[in-house]
Amino acid sequence: MQQNSPDGFERRPAALSIYLGAAALMLGPDADDAARQKHGKAMASMLSGIRKYQDHGYRRPLPNVESRWQAGTVRLLFYPSSIPNPQPLLIIPSMINGSEILDILPDRSFTRWMVAQGFDVYLLDWGRMVDDPALHTMDGVIDDRVMGAVNFLHDTYGHAPHAIGYCMGGTLLAIAAALYPDKFNKMAFLSAPWDFHAGNPRMAAQVVAGAASALQMIESGPTLPMDWVQKVFAAVNPQQALTKFASFLEMAADTPQEQMFIAVEDWLNGGHDLPSGVARVCIMDWYGHNRPVNGSWRVGDRTVGLDHLDASKMMVVAAMRDLLVPPESALSLCKDHPDAAILRPDCGHISLMAGRNAMETVWAPLAAWLKTG
Repeated sequence: MQQNSPDGFERRPAALSIYLGAAALMLGPDADDAARQKHGKAMASMLSGIRKYQDHGYRRPLPNVESRWQAGTVRLLFYPSSIPNPQPLLIIPSMINGSEILDILPDRSFTRWMVAQGFDVYLLDWGRMVDDPALHTMDGVIDDRVMGAVNFLHDTYGHAPHAIGYCMGGTLLAIAAALYPDKFNKMAFLSAPWDFHAGNPRMAAQVVAGAASALQMIESGPTLPMDWVQKVFAAVNPQQALTKFASFLEMAADTPQEQMFIAVEDWLNGGHDLPSGVARVCIMDWYGHNRPVNGSWRVGDRTVGLDHLDASKMMVVAAMRDLLVPPESALSLCKDHPDAAILRPDCGHISLMAGRNAMETVWAPLAAWLKTG
């Protein structure tokens, strides 16, 4: 798993320039003096919070995890259960940010909590994607890397594993299951987009607005820079930058709350550039033409459709306050499967993993569902 070394480590909030620009624009040209004064104080608090974050000495503990399988830059990080005959569970993160959010802190780790529920957990880590030719096309991502990991688990345990996909990782899980339905046991999709035009249009609008510049970058290089992606995320909710860094400024020192904020912010500002072939699919086929949900999307010569999946093996988790993946987008995964299990936690996208109530509202019902039947 990629980690930042404490030696020479320099923090910087990704998309800082757009945070500042968007925050300034939120004031509006018709604001009165009182509004300008209030906004100025909010901006000052945000900047002070950013400086506190940049200068903070806390570093997320580096987990010591064994890799059980590797192909190219992709690895399966193994978290073994201590119970006899545990069920294998594959967790697939997004390709946008690293897998760290799924094992964010020793005492707030989704991965380690699932181990305690009796699963052998395998966390897929993408590594430095530009160095892996298989990750430069969606065919390679699915056929060579995701299914390579799945086949390893199938051979190791003698049966299909359970699988969980978070964010884009859930979309990739849905694609793999559509093409190889017999290779999976139960599957959970956590805030995984499928109808990219459904619900609140903020995310899709930001991707489309930046598509021209992104495609220009893709044509001139092998990757879409992570800074472009982070700027899109920041523009979806610029108000959040004002409030989250101002709130961080007021957090007591050396508290679990402060440590979680830093660990999550480091994760948000990390990640690798996205290979051009995959980036083009995300921008054009997904957000541009919305091909997955309308049944016109193909991986190689194969049409991707979910209608033949077994609803009894599906759970869709739709975070009801998610702006990055609106709940309507996540719920579209089961539009042809009304009997699929559905969980609607009252939280946002990152709170599924890092929220203070995540264990009770998301993790526990998910684990209980995986254990039934």
